[in-house]
Amino acid sequence: MPVVVFPNSSLPKAIPPAPLRTAVVVDDSSTILHAVCSLLEHHNIVNVVGRAESGLDAMSEVQMLKPDLLLMDAEMPGMSGLRASLMISQIHPEITIILMSMDTGHRFVQACYDCGAHAVIYKPRFLKELRQVLKLDSPQMVDPTLAPKQAIAGV
Repeated sequence: MPVVVFPNSSLPKAIPPAPLRTAVVVDDSSTILHAVCSLLEHHNIVNVVGRAESGLDAMSEVQMLKPDLLLMDAEMPGMSGLRASLMISQIHPEITIILMSMDTGHRFVQACYDCGAHAVIYKPRFLKELRQVLKLDSPQMVDPTLAPKQAIAGV
């Protein structure tokens, strides 16, 4: 933790770290869901406040918890991550939606953006790519590995 000494004080004052972004993580595989949440918490990337295994459950978690970030599998049975992303982005445009997928084809990635996603990350590299996406603070962001879209706002 950084230490700052103020001019009229001989005692150092610790500056508390900025709070982590809150996140809801969604994947239809309980194994992947557990692994993703464990890695995110272990690496202190986000504060996982909710978990869900379907698009419908994701909508409930988001409504109840109001996270800063939604990290969701794009392809799930029932209500897909794409459909849930579209609905959640319309109701909660302030939430950053990041979809995870094994599919990196241009049309699929474009469909993710069209459904309200701010970024799409490749599942096998999700930790590395999520860190890259979250570090970008400019209004114009590009995921160099996947994104055919030039502007990804709000991440």
